[in-house]
Amino acid sequence: MGNGEGCEAQCLRLAAKQLGVIRRDQALQLGFTGRQVAWRVGTGRWRLVLPRVYRVEGTPETWHQRLMAVCLWAGRRSFLSHDTAAALFGLRRFGPRRLIHLTTLNSPSTAEDVQTHFVGGLEARDVSTAEGFRVTSVTRTLLDLSATVSAADVRASVDEALSRRLTSFERLRAFAGRHRGHRGVRALVELLHEYEGGDGPTESELECRVLELLEDEGFPRPIKQQVVKIGGRLRRLDFCFPGSTVVIEADGYAWHCNPVAFERDRERSSALAARGLRVLHWTWAALESRPESLVAELRMALGARRAA
Repeated sequence: MGNGEGCEAQCLRLAAKQLGVIRRDQALQLGFTGRQVAWRVGTGRWRLVLPRVYRVEGTPETWHQRLMAVCLWAGRRSFLSHDTAAALFGLRRFGPRRLIHLTTLNSPSTAEDVQTHFVGGLEARDVSTAEGFRVTSVTRTLLDLSATVSAADVRASVDEALSRRLTSFERLRAFAGRHRGHRGVRALVELLHEYEGGDGPTESELECRVLELLEDEGFPRPIKQQVVKIGGRLRRLDFCFPGSTVVIEADGYAWHCNPVAFERDRERSSALAARGLRVLHWTWAALESRPESLVAELRMALGARRAA
């Protein structure tokens, strides 16, 4: 293949498909010589962003471009993982971050703002794709997160992955069984035992925040999503406290923002009150602006019920 404008055009087309980055061996395969690559770097047409990986000058510098550069640098036996994979899967607790996590089967290499995790092997079911990138599977990612982030973020991420059907109890249980030596497996297994004992996952980020506030304030652990039969209908209670008639309902605006939902909520609250349940409604706005008031009201409600 000849040099000159033809090679330049082919390199630019390939770089465009790769979000503005290209690897040295790709340019050589398209007909450039090492000297021509060096000339483009020396004149600023290409910028070295990682060993043997270049960004075409003028292309937007984005998080996704950085991910592509890392993938080109690391090779096909490497997969974006941990926080980075969680962000690509759209898990709410994670987003673009400067530090990129990479799980690799290759000999560990180092690069600025890249955290590499060497593993001896990965099964086909342990890897996936997200937004066009090679990543660890959702199930594997949750296990990795269990070893590296807070328990609250792990719980919220497992809850979200289950509610979005990105994974399942069965897959998580089987995966944990195959990786008993993994650093995060104990925390994940404890969470699965908790779920399987009837205390299922929360169903929204708002419910996760409610649970975190309760835990931070030292309240007894509530039962989540308990099903009760009221007026011949089955109803689920967001949080109820054993030995008490106090219930917390986490009211997200999306579920309560129209006349039909408003009437349904009033009917539900009346039915619960008729059964002797005291319902406290906690919203996003209340959690953000007056968490102390919510805590005080809950303490008062629980104390009054115990005194009764």
